[in-house]
Amino acid sequence: MAVTAEPVVRCTRGIALPRTKLEPAVLALTCLLAAWVVTFSVLVVRRHHGFWDIDFDMGIHDQSVWLLAHGRGFLTVRGLQVFGHHATPAYFLLVPAYWLGAGPDFLNVFQVVVLGLGAIPLYLLARERHLPPWAAAVLGAVLLLHPVAQFYTWELFHPEVVAITPLLCAYLCVQRRSWRWFAFWCVLAVSWKEDVALAVAVLGLLVALKGNRRVGVATLAVSLVWFLLWTVVLFPAINGGQVQSENLYQTVGGDAGGIVQTFVTDPGEILSRVFGSESGDFAWHLALPFGLLAPLFAPLVLLIGLPQYLLDVISDASFTRAYTFHYGALPLAALAIATVEGIAFVSRRFGKTVAFVAPFVVLGTAVFGSLAWGLSPVGADYESGFWPPTNDPRIESKRAAVALVPDDAVVSAVYGLAPQLSHRPEIYTFPNPWESKNFGIGGKPRRNPSRVEWLVIDQTVLGPPDVVLLSEILRGDDFRIVFERDDLLVARRRGAHRGP
Repeated sequence: MAVTAEPVVRCTRGIALPRTKLEPAVLALTCLLAAWVVTFSVLVVRRHHGFWDIDFDMGIHDQSVWLLAHGRGFLTVRGLQVFGHHATPAYFLLVPAYWLGAGPDFLNVFQVVVLGLGAIPLYLLARERHLPPWAAAVLGAVLLLHPVAQFYTWELFHPEVVAITPLLCAYLCVQRRSWRWFAFWCVLAVSWKEDVALAVAVLGLLVALKGNRRVGVATLAVSLVWFLLWTVVLFPAINGGQVQSENLYQTVGGDAGGIVQTFVTDPGEILSRVFGSESGDFAWHLALPFGLLAPLFAPLVLLIGLPQYLLDVISDASFTRAYTFHYGALPLAALAIATVEGIAFVSRRFGKTVAFVAPFVVLGTAVFGSLAWGLSPVGADYESGFWPPTNDPRIESKRAAVALVPDDAVVSAVYGLAPQLSHRPEIYTFPNPWESKNFGIGGKPRRNPSRVEWLVIDQTVLGPPDVVLLSEILRGDDFRIVFERDDLLVARRRGAHRGP
């Protein structure tokens, strides 16, 4: 961050050394950032160790990186190849940590740190726009105070959330005309998920409109090719002719071509979702903590998040329109940038007073959002059941059940215990593989249940069909119960390795 240089005060071996001092605004932002990172790092670690994470998606991401670290590729939590699930080559950046024994705690804290660091490029962008230091620090702090960003930490590791900060850095490099670093941050951003390429493509379009057509057109073209390569060529090739996300858009056409056709033949089906109440609530929670109107003064910048926003609001699944989940990550990044640009615009038009006051108006809405919806210790939802309790009476039984399973055993576990056991080649979410449920595409490929050596079950989360299935399995001679306490049950296939 910035330092303020003062006149030369002394010389050492003929080299003039300026005295520098840290801007108070920078110090304040740094302290807030440190407190934010520590707070949410503690909370996400507590969530995992409190057995409050689940197979989708903590188990998926943890097993994915573990598999790559061990030269494997089939993701048994999801029933797909690792890169058939999403285009996330940035997983390889995390592999060395897994060679050293990293796991969910590393992934979750890594995301908290990277997301928190997004305050820095926002601060630097505001200074590039000649906003005062305190105004710039406030605009960086707004990202940390935003309740949606806090929910992203609660939801635990998701690649597109990690992509927010590289995307912010790429935009900063545009303003600085630092094209090599711009390319670096763009490549890093798109390597986290295929959808990020759409945001970078729009960023390339903005670069072209700002005057650098060569860089802008190249960015736009490469990003679109990357997105289409994965969604049209590689995913079908990896997944036997299908794309794993098509089920989210079945009623509006399935794939990109089908969605366009639906918009032409039945635009009402698309528009009713874009302007529906769920979409409005989604947009409200994203925009209000940024001052609601401030981003509207930079409408072109908002286009960066528009492709993902439209994909979110037209899908068949309501959870893509829930502000508590990661699907709004790219719109959030666009809104953050647009807020800085919007404040800079009104400051240029209306003078220094606005340049100082407007960011604090935005700060007020961010504080309101953080208190009313946020998950920090001062937020209204902090004790609403999002974070695990500190007095779970079954926690020791859960730990004991998980500890019985050998590291190399093939396991089927309930969704809440899968992330504790995902460092292995085969880990299924019960009732998989006996019944295909949230596995593969359309329940395929199928896996033979005889592969499973251990069952780790929390009977309190089983639905009636799963209770019946478990009873049938245990009535046979294949499995023997080796642990049963507090509704936790562990069974071992006869002849399987006994474990510790």
